[in-house]
Amino acid sequence: MYPWLDPIWRDWLDSFTQGRLAHAWLLSGPLGLGKMELARQMVQMLLCQHPSATGACGLCHSCTLLVHGNHPDLQVLGEQNEKSLGVDLVRDLIGKLNGSAQLGGAKVMIMVRAERMTESAANALLKTLEEPAGRSHLILLSDQPNRLLPTILSRCQKLAVVQPETAPTLEWLRQQEGGAQAQEHHLRLNQFAPLQTLAYLRGGMDVRRRGLCERLSRFLDDPAQLEALIGSMLTEMPHSQSWIHCLLLDALKLQAGCSANQLVMGDAQPTIQRLAQFSTAHLLAATERWQLLAAIPEGMPTSLPSLHLMTWLNQLILEDLHLAR
Repeated sequence: MYPWLDPIWRDWLDSFTQGRLAHAWLLSGPLGLGKMELARQMVQMLLCQHPSATGACGLCHSCTLLVHGNHPDLQVLGEQNEKSLGVDLVRDLIGKLNGSAQLGGAKVMIMVRAERMTESAANALLKTLEEPAGRSHLILLSDQPNRLLPTILSRCQKLAVVQPETAPTLEWLRQQEGGAQAQEHHLRLNQFAPLQTLAYLRGGMDVRRRGLCERLSRFLDDPAQLEALIGSMLTEMPHSQSWIHCLLLDALKLQAGCSANQLVMGDAQPTIQRLAQFSTAHLLAATERWQLLAAIPEGMPTSLPSLHLMTWLNQLILEDLHLAR
């Protein structure tokens, strides 16, 4: 169990041992905080044949099946990154929950990113949320609970997973394999989500990000570096979209008088300072154009993407070229 989840887990465990369990929960909070890990711990306790005040036994037939990922009384919906969760999927799930438990105990459903339910799917789930059949439990996970219908929210006990404090999070990250070099700006880059930050560091993304920043600096000083920069930006898609956006916003912050420790990319100050040499109006226009480009439904256009990037980069340095004349 991740340390920042422990207080929530302990409270839930107390409710379990005191027989005060709800039958539906909503685990909400930003991406990268381990909501799925918490849900799986809850599932193990609910399905364990010999639970105790400290947790599931880990030895019974049910626990063994869970470890191997083939427990017949656990249904997980939404793990395949579906764009939406439709009514047919939900009705199929309801049918399984209404049936008998194959191991004679509880039945549990986890719905990942529940905010993707269509309105008809959410309405189909309402009765089951209110009056589940037998010993059925439903665990909804959501990164954006504000997108769920009020009727869904009102039928779930809410467990909010919040961002942990920075200092203990950094300490935890530095103790993990691949996270020894963790710094506060790494957390800022990843919305202060520990698991997202750890994946970023383990995946070598920090080296690649710094490489992109250096190539942008070289291009700003020498437009002949345009082709190399575009190649790097395309290679790092979709990450380069957010990295460039952060650099532009940091440059605007610098112009507004913010200190270095208030920048998202505090380790890329040479690039940020170079961008900050443009006028505020020019930077704002470049930021708006970049946001429009990145907001295209399928991300950066796949049709001649290098042409789109070339246009944006040439517009970025227009002010320099004008002053040079």
